[in-house]
Amino acid sequence: MLLSALMLAAAGCGKKPQTSPLAPTNASTGGVEKIKQEAKDAVTAATGYLTQQKERLQNSLSDKLTDLAKQLSDLKAKSERTGDKARSEWTNALAGLQQKKQIAADKLEQLKNSSSDKWQEFKAEVEAAVADLEKALKEPLARSKDDDKSSRQ
Repeated sequence: MLLSALMLAAAGCGKKPQTSPLAPTNASTGGVEKIKQEAKDAVTAATGYLTQQKERLQNSLSDKLTDLAKQLSDLKAKSERTGDKARSEWTNALAGLQQKKQIAADKLEQLKNSSSDKWQEFKAEVEAAVADLEKALKEPLARSKDDDKSSRQ
């Protein structure tokens, strides 16, 4: 008896269940549509996130550039109150700073005009230009403060 049960079980294991050929069904079509919609939603969310990041960067760099432009303007005003020799030195320094400011402003404009999927290509360039201006302003600002201290004494 045990032997016949084992033989039946072994014979049953060899049979393959019959399946129907693959045919689109409403269930699988609905699944595909759901996946398509999820993919569209993911792309929309990613695009929105990138746009938000671009706007944050633009605002941050624009604010920083405005602050640096104000510092540059203050330096220019101080340079106009100096003697002829110092004014000549300041004029040369300010011309270089003004050029760096313009480069940073141009790069920021490129970033603003870039598409939401291309703005990251400009990000490093704008950040570098603003950092270059900031670095270049440090020495003249320090010198200006030193000049203020020495004129008060």
